[in-house]
Amino acid sequence: MPLAEGVSARIAMKPYLTGDITPNALEDPATAPGPTDAQILRRVSSTLALAKNTYQSAEIRNDRQIVDFRHGTMRAEGNIAGEISLGTYFDLYEAAHRDTRTPGVMVDQTTLTSIAGSASASSLTFGGGDPVIAGLSAGMLIRLTGTTTSDNRNFTIIGFSGTSNRTMLVDPKPVDFAAVTTFTATAPGAYTLVPSTGFVKRKFAFEVFHEDLDQARLYQECRIGSYRLALPATGMGTTEFSVMGRSQFNPVTGPYFTDPLPETGTAVLAAVNGSLYFGTQKIGVATSADLTMNLTPTAAEVIGQNFSAEIFLGRANVTGTITAFLDSQDLINDFINESEVSFLLTMNAGSAPDSPAMTVFLPRLKFGTAAVNLAGEGGQSVSLSVQALKYTGNAPGVPNTTILIHDSEAAAVPGGLRSFRAPPINGGGADIPEDPRRGGRATRIPEIRSAAE
Repeated sequence: MPLAEGVSARIAMKPYLTGDITPNALEDPATAPGPTDAQILRRVSSTLALAKNTYQSAEIRNDRQIVDFRHGTMRAEGNIAGEISLGTYFDLYEAAHRDTRTPGVMVDQTTLTSIAGSASASSLTFGGGDPVIAGLSAGMLIRLTGTTTSDNRNFTIIGFSGTSNRTMLVDPKPVDFAAVTTFTATAPGAYTLVPSTGFVKRKFAFEVFHEDLDQARLYQECRIGSYRLALPATGMGTTEFSVMGRSQFNPVTGPYFTDPLPETGTAVLAAVNGSLYFGTQKIGVATSADLTMNLTPTAAEVIGQNFSAEIFLGRANVTGTITAFLDSQDLINDFINESEVSFLLTMNAGSAPDSPAMTVFLPRLKFGTAAVNLAGEGGQSVSLSVQALKYTGNAPGVPNTTILIHDSEAAAVPGGLRSFRAPPINGGGADIPEDPRRGGRATRIPEIRSAAE
């Protein structure tokens, strides 16, 4: 028998049709999630494995030896790590947020009358309507048509001001153009955030298949317990997800998932192609950012069965570390004064102005430390630990959430799941469904051998 090689292995995933878990029964893999319509997942590494509690007898015996050792409740657990590629992991971010994604919105002159651009103010100004009511939000990406000078390039929305929020601060600066009355402003892809209500449970099956051995392991009824985004100044951005599930199932031969869709072909992101804002101030000296959202998953262990009754998830706790070259006292003063700032990162897939892109927006955070360590003869840096908090203010267009991720290549609906939120309708007004940014929520096989046997 050959030795297994990593290049011959694949990870495939598929969401279940329901995120609910039946406490006293496992899903039957003959029917759920089903062997078709899975997706091969891009990866760098994975530590997914079956784990069990174990118990050693504490009995004190005259022969001075241990005579019993048992297996207890089992679970699937581990991490899946990869490089940040657009659209690839959006289902998992959405699941961690317990959200239903919002598809991108398109607005035009029927809603906002006209649009003009100012390079000096780094702004786009609409002639009528309200862009926030029309579905635009701080932290989102938009692309324009009809302006001639600023068409087909990514603009990140920094904030809104003026009458009915019609002045929109953006990055990068648009080329000056006078008001035009035929235009579109499109937010491509979809975004996901941590909502305030209407939380959605999601669960997935992950399969590791070793093609060279014709052996597979299916990790069943898994929840996403955390994700991490790591962004060096140079190099590829990386992401990592912690997974906790209920069991492992082993197909007798071959993979469980038949003919899964191939890996996505979207570009990998690097922080060098993008921009970073604290508040409305663009930071040009940041050297790394590392953010983690942790839900602290817990397996519910019960009497009478060797699999958990539920995978409980806790609060959305977003923490991290940001480092930057020391060029002023500003960031240190934000720590000393316990100031609240926002964090907005844009990453582009390339240097083209309309490259596929992703934003990460934390509308409210505080620094927990600001350490300046003297090292070497070159530039000195400050290391800032951050705690993200839910935004509870009323600045126009700022979502009431802890974190928002907008991906220009994300599908409008989750893979294999039905989206219960209607997409925003051009024209705004009463036709737009409730938006979680304002507290509202639209509602909405092969033979198997089980490790539980």
